[in-house]
Amino acid sequence: MIQELKFKITTIIATMAISSLLFPIYQSSDGASSVSYAKHDGSVDQYMTKKVVKPYADKPDWWLYTVEICAKDRSLSVSTVTLKSDIDEKHSSGFKTIKRGDCTVAGAVMKAKDSSTLGATMLEKHEAIQRMQELIEGDNKNMSKSEKSELSRLQSVTGVYLR
Repeated sequence: MIQELKFKITTIIATMAISSLLFPIYQSSDGASSVSYAKHDGSVDQYMTKKVVKPYADKPDWWLYTVEICAKDRSLSVSTVTLKSDIDEKHSSGFKTIKRGDCTVAGAVMKAKDSSTLGATMLEKHEAIQRMQELIEGDNKNMSKSEKSELSRLQSVTGVYLR
């Protein structure tokens, strides 16, 4: 019990330390207010919640975007989180299994014309493996460059190499 509590506190502190390095605190000079979310607005997957959407420094069309992933009713084995906008798409990987009741954060500085276009999707490990099987079962000789790239990315984030 005490070790579990120590682990949770250590995880929270580590997440905050990493987040503070990745997302520096700044004041927007144009007075644009940040928007803090604590809701599921339909632009993110079921287990995700938008947490922070802020204009990024003095750069127009750039946003600090953070989502929280919570394993509410079951553990989640997350392979990748894709943060999307009307202009940009970023893949975030390196997630481990999130225990039921725990949460983790993913975020990036994203280019978007409008903050309302920011969204996110999550790909669990079993879904990634299923997608790899679909790509491999197709005609390998006629696989497009984007399909080869997707297969390589999925193999890398899952650590599973299907033949």
